[in-house]
Order: sequence, then C-alpha cells, then structure tokens
Amino acid sequence: MWTMLLPTLLLILTSGCVSVKFENASDLIKMHPEGFTDAVNASPESKAFVRDCLHTINELEEKLEVGQ
Repeated sequence: MWTMLLPTLLLILTSGCVSVKFENASDLIKMHPEGFTDAVNASPESKAFVRDCLHTINELEEKLEVGQ
C-alpha cells in the first residue's frame, strides 16, 4: 500500500501553483534604452504617450497574471 501511496503523496506535496509574472514593459525598455529615452524626451506629448502605453501594458499583464 505504501508503495502506491507514497508517490501520490509526494506529488501532491511538491506540486503547487505556477505563478507567471509578465515584465514586457521593462523588457522593451531594456531592449531599446536609447529609443525609450528618445521617445520620452521628444516632446511632452510623447512622454505622456509612452507613460500611458507602459501603464496599459502593465494593467493588461496584471489581468493576465490574476487570470481574468
């Protein structure tokens, strides 16, 4: 009996939720640091646009992480 119960028990105890964390906004900035800086510094409107884009990306990632 223990030979069948032990593997099942170990599987239950070692399995858990897999947490996914998205960092796409940060990854984009890291991949294109000069482009990011240029976009932010081009004008006040571009700075607001970049801010809003990154905020939107973060909000959507948060919804995906929560599972909505």
